[in-house]
Amino acid sequence: MVITDSRYDNTKEFLQDTFSNFEKELYWKKKTNQHFDPLGDAETESLHALMYDTLCAGSGGMGWDTIDTGESKFTNRAQPRKCNNCGQKNMFFLENCVNCGSDDLKTIKDSRWGISAKSHLDYLDEMIGYRLTVLEPTEYEPSCRSFRLRSYWIPTTDEYLTEYATRQFNSPKSNGINFLPFNRDFYRSSPILHLDAMIDTNGVNITYFNTENKVVERGPDRFYELTTEEIMDKKSFGKNRGNVTR
Repeated sequence: MVITDSRYDNTKEFLQDTFSNFEKELYWKKKTNQHFDPLGDAETESLHALMYDTLCAGSGGMGWDTIDTGESKFTNRAQPRKCNNCGQKNMFFLENCVNCGSDDLKTIKDSRWGISAKSHLDYLDEMIGYRLTVLEPTEYEPSCRSFRLRSYWIPTTDEYLTEYATRQFNSPKSNGINFLPFNRDFYRSSPILHLDAMIDTNGVNITYFNTENKVVERGPDRFYELTTEEIMDKKSFGKNRGNVTR
């Protein structure tokens, strides 16, 4: 479903402008071995402000992301690849290691959203929810020039996520929830799809846009075999895992 209104029009135009200089930006990122990250914190907040017809808080990260008290998160799966020969990290679109020239580069797919357990509990009654956006290359090859961008909504009051935040906050090791897209924790937190778009050098094609959608996405059946308590009891809270992005 695509609901075409001013929010849709603004969202599409914003994405087209954001990715319009893709090839030129990629040229310099490759030349300097810099991570390609077209939607940083500020851009993601702007995207969500347009999607939900609200405004950014204008606080530079010192308050709410948007004035409707939503929390914006972005993660990028076009991650740096590690050279199996020398260990050097290379930006996703390089075919050879910048250090040793090897083409034996390991693809990594572990980027996550970072959620503060303390903030979740402190603002449980004030924050309306999380807007979680993920960018994925359509193929994990340096020649890839097309991406899928999806954005999901999870209410702050979701029971599973709140139990996760409570357990994490009460653990002795860490306040941070490493929230991996499309894994068990994600699907058990009742994500709702609001945006699905394909992006390439020819432009942006929004295949789904409905910020009023309330249908929860369901994951594989195996994700629902255990109760929330059983899942939490098996976790090792506080262990460092993967690349956490805001």
